[in-house]
Amino acid sequence: MFEEARPEEILFVTGRTLSPEALEDLEDARKRLPALGYRAAWVQAEGEKDLTEKLCAIERAGRLCLADSTLLFRTLHAAGFAAAAWSHGGNRADSFPGAGYILEEPGWIDRDSWNKIYQRLTGKPWKILETADTLVREFVPEDLDAIYDLYDQEALRFLEPPGPDRDREKRILQAYIQKIYGLFGYGHWAVLDRKSGALIGRMGFEAPTGQMAKALGVDAMFGYLTAAACRGRGLTGQVLPALLAYGDAMLGFGSVGAEADRDNPASIHLLEKNGFEERDREGSRILFVREKKKA
Repeated sequence: MFEEARPEEILFVTGRTLSPEALEDLEDARKRLPALGYRAAWVQAEGEKDLTEKLCAIERAGRLCLADSTLLFRTLHAAGFAAAAWSHGGNRADSFPGAGYILEEPGWIDRDSWNKIYQRLTGKPWKILETADTLVREFVPEDLDAIYDLYDQEALRFLEPPGPDRDREKRILQAYIQKIYGLFGYGHWAVLDRKSGALIGRMGFEAPTGQMAKALGVDAMFGYLTAAACRGRGLTGQVLPALLAYGDAMLGFGSVGAEADRDNPASIHLLEKNGFEERDREGSRILFVREKKKA
């Protein structure tokens, strides 16, 4: 079964001298982090050599490091630690080139954010949401064989499957995981059966790159595929509205597009049931738009 990766310890890595503002931030974080379930630790180093020597005695696994200088960040990164930058009152001039995350006031960061930062830095998938019978998470390379299994004859009527070269498709999937999720914060995600952990579908959003998608003027395009054995069980009907609500609330989408083949009445019905309205047609494709409801 899927379990979210999380850090056990937040390790602050600093130079020998800290400003009063930085010390205040540090002490605040060290008080608050245990309440979130993390150990809080602090290492001071004179520079690269000093830190490298100290890192020899520190385990990488389960540890998220916050460095307060570019030099310390690069040293941590080169040593294979999950590392982010810590910006405070004493280092505002440092831009931390190469850091994926630059954090301020770490004492006020919530548990979910700590976990997601750690997951992104260690290459572990994010959990997106759960429904009564499913769990939605980011794909991992090990999902590839199960992805192929989603494309039965019915799915092949409407969707293009992965190519026959599995090594190439694995490289494509790895690149997608590394670049799309990190760049956009969304993508197509894996839908798992909560009891068995089996992949039973793929569903999610993509940037509107196609000509017709751009013409719709939407923020994202939505797509989905459910395994043959799970169709007709209401699972897609659970996940689809949950993800649309996630797109509204968490991703800030004002409008989402989708498409269905005119010979796929089940898909057309599902989209219309969830607020999509027909906007255009192109050959056998029907293009839909769903506008976010105003509060």
